[in-house]
Amino acid sequence: MLKCIANPRRTRGTQVIFSDIGTPKSNEFNVYDALKQKLVTDFNIPAGEITFIHDWADKNKKDLFRRMNSGDIRIIMGSTEKLGTGTNIQKRGVAEHDLDTPWRPSDLDQRGGRLARQGNEVAKQNYNNKVKRYIYGTERTLDNYKFNLLKNKQTFISQMKNCELNVRTIDEGAIDEKSGMNFSEYIAILSGDTSLLEKSKLEKKIAVVESLKKAHFKEISRSRFHLGELQSEKTETISLIDKLSSDEQVYKSCLKYEKDGAKANPIVMANLHSADPEIIGKYLINLYHKWKPGDEPKIGSLYEFDLYIRHHKEFYEQDHRILERHFNTFYAERPETGIKYTYNQGHPNIDNPKLAARHFLNAIDKVESLKEKYTKTLNDLDKEIPMVEQIVAKPFEKERELAEMKTGLANLEREIAIKIQEKQMKENGQLEIAPDEGVKPEITIPADKVSGETVIIKLTPEPDQAHHTRHGMVLQRQVVPRVKKSKGFRM
Repeated sequence: MLKCIANPRRTRGTQVIFSDIGTPKSNEFNVYDALKQKLVTDFNIPAGEITFIHDWADKNKKDLFRRMNSGDIRIIMGSTEKLGTGTNIQKRGVAEHDLDTPWRPSDLDQRGGRLARQGNEVAKQNYNNKVKRYIYGTERTLDNYKFNLLKNKQTFISQMKNCELNVRTIDEGAIDEKSGMNFSEYIAILSGDTSLLEKSKLEKKIAVVESLKKAHFKEISRSRFHLGELQSEKTETISLIDKLSSDEQVYKSCLKYEKDGAKANPIVMANLHSADPEIIGKYLINLYHKWKPGDEPKIGSLYEFDLYIRHHKEFYEQDHRILERHFNTFYAERPETGIKYTYNQGHPNIDNPKLAARHFLNAIDKVESLKEKYTKTLNDLDKEIPMVEQIVAKPFEKERELAEMKTGLANLEREIAIKIQEKQMKENGQLEIAPDEGVKPEITIPADKVSGETVIIKLTPEPDQAHHTRHGMVLQRQVVPRVKKSKGFRM
């Protein structure tokens, strides 16, 4: 029976009734007119406050929406298609009723979105921003079948959206995440068997914990990969620090100072016999502009470091064209370590020859700051690696709870199977057999997925407990443990 939500007159709350069964027709029975008559007769609702969407042409719907939002019309009935997208009547909505079950999951979403949406002032001010929703169904009818179809469709749709068609199981989710109800639970309710509802809820809990477990091991896998990267980085950093320490030791052992305390720059150029900083600087600037591949790249030495020049080629876009440019850079390197030291990304100061002459000295002088930088990196790695190792070694905290729930589900599935077999036996008249005939029918339930046990149901005559079954027959359960087969060996 449709429930009427009592509202204070000052709110003048409105309700929406969805029904895809038939349409209003004069001089012929239909759900619309029958329900309207009952609301008027049994609940004293003025007939003028009840309307059908079918009675409103498209050009008059704006007036309908205005009257619904003002509370002049309190109840509107219609089909999913006519009351779906574009029906803005949510301002005073307090309840929505589904008299039947649609064929598509999206239709249920469309129905629920008519009132539970932004702009519902009455729900926000008086009902904690909530709209009541009633979905009607009858046990052991086509409603059960239709909800099962919705469940299968929604499962497939969810898998498509999440690109998870390769997985074997997926939680189809709830019709309304706030209500916590999903299609499976509606099916269980409509079946009339409370054990099915309990099974559905337990399956939902297992799906949630399985999802957490999957996320946990995904994080473990990601952390394990990250740990490998950190350990490789640590090994490389230690090796680099050793090389930097060697270069630093050589540099400091050779380093000389001027009388004013400045670091001396005894640079030796391969094709230049001069110690004048001005001349050296101009020579380096000329090399920077004109050196070409094929010439000797080693151009001098400084404090046991070799000085090099190298050529670069790169492409860039200009005026919608791809152009090519060439340039040279400098670097210093000690053959024993192979670390290339640069300053200003290898580009000398082309405006000041004296500063250009000190380019390589500035590059080599970075060895100390580089060593400090990578030493700090090593310290950070030493702190981060143990934390990541703890994450990798962390077990899934709900593993035991998950196992217990799976065992409980397996037991529940066996109980349901027993009930089904018992019902079938009663329908087939197997429980009508007299106890003294000595016949003991047996039913074997397949091995349980978790425990691997086989359940055998026996019908045995026990007069003292005749009240448990019909004609003195008692159902007895015998659990047969699964026997593991030994593996054979080939010679």
